Amino acid sequence: MPINKKYQAPFESGKYYHVYNRAHSKLQLFQATQDYNRFLFKTEEYLSKYVDFFSYNLIPNHFHFFLQVKEIDEAVKKLEFDTVDEFLTEALRSLFISHTGWMNIKYERHGGLFSSPFKDIEVVDEEYMKRMVLYTNWNHVHHGLTNKLEDYPYSSYQDFLHNLPTIINKEKVFQLFGGKENFFKEHQAQLSHYTEFKFSIE
Repeated sequence: MPINKKYQAPFESGKYYHVYNRAHSKLQLFQATQDYNRFLFKTEEYLSKYVDFFSYNLIPNHFHFFLQVKEIDEAVKKLEFDTVDEFLTEALRSLFISHTGWMNIKYERHGGLFSSPFKDIEVVDEEYMKRMVLYTNWNHVHHGLTNKLEDYPYSSYQDFLHNLPTIINKEKVFQLFGGKENFFKEHQAQLSHYTEFKFSIE
């Protein structure tokens, strides 16, 4: 069955996207701390020069990114790609190939790991952007991995709890929420209804 075009929005400079993918069949994308950490390292290597990350969450069998594409039209042309969409699609593909190779060698398996194609939805207004950050950061609780927002090491919410550099553009995220204090208040306020996000976002 062809994928709905809603889930394959073309990447364009300056626009915002929810990007997500999962392991096919009953496989897992991540089985150990080293797997998560390497995936984040490679995400930074392949993508952070070209996008600003607002949030992410890595779940054993899938992941979510919420990001904004930087103004990269000229850079893309210099790299001999026709469009920003073509370039970023290839960058994501390279990330998935790298992670699949790592997992195959480490766990003595072979074949594909990620579903294809990945999905991306354009995020078109400020309220939707805020919901996307909240939904992503709460996703591990939604899937029952922990029962507290701050207890999961592979959610970008952890990045907001310290001042160390990360792939997240914290300044832009705090600005979206009207400041750091409001960012934390709105996250804690979602405790009773974070599951509602799924039905308005995916």
